[in-house]
Amino acid sequence: MTKTVFITGGSKRLGQAVTKALHHRGWNIALHYGQSKAAAISLADTLNAQRPESVQCYQADLSNDESLEAMLTNIEIDYPSLDAIVNNAAVFAPSFEGRTSRSQWDQIFAVNLKAPFFICQRLNHCLTEASSIINICDVFGRRPLKDFTAYSASKAGLIMLTRSLALELAPKTRVNGIAPGALLPPELQGDSELLSEVLTQTPLGTLGGVSGFVQTLLFILHQPNMTGQIIPIDGGLSIN
Repeated sequence: MTKTVFITGGSKRLGQAVTKALHHRGWNIALHYGQSKAAAISLADTLNAQRPESVQCYQADLSNDESLEAMLTNIEIDYPSLDAIVNNAAVFAPSFEGRTSRSQWDQIFAVNLKAPFFICQRLNHCLTEASSIINICDVFGRRPLKDFTAYSASKAGLIMLTRSLALELAPKTRVNGIAPGALLPPELQGDSELLSEVLTQTPLGTLGGVSGFVQTLLFILHQPNMTGQIIPIDGGLSIN
């Protein structure tokens, strides 16, 4: 039987890697995107050419309650049975001149913490027996990152949410998380300095890449006796 997964932030680089890996293994994909419509549609078209009607795209602003609820209503109609949810969408934003505005705080926490909670709560009845939720956390949810206080706090909350949901949704659904460090080169030129600083504090000293991230996610999906765990793939940053 074909399995189905709902992935938030599926048009982003890590989301695309997860989407392609699961699709290659026969999964059907409900693919969320925020503003990256062209990337999401292009990815869906490519994968649907390989296996017709296997990927469907859904747009939503996860920081907007009405937008999120409208998308989830459509997911419920189109996918009354889900085998997995991957909460990958995130806002990674620094404080400006040492200050975080109220609107920036609200957006960071809405996307990084509030949305995953309400996605899981709303779609819980769609999840099959032996289903799995994977939340993409961050090493900086355990180890604070200077100038990213709100982001670090939101990811710390996501780690606790993962553990709490693991208790709440057992035994039907397993809930785990992945806490990556530096995986990919920055998309914005201005982020290169931050990446260099992070890598100097990382014992292995190199970017992790998407391969190990995907392998970890697949391991979680196929490990039936694990729940409430956060797996770091951070090159040792969390122990430094």
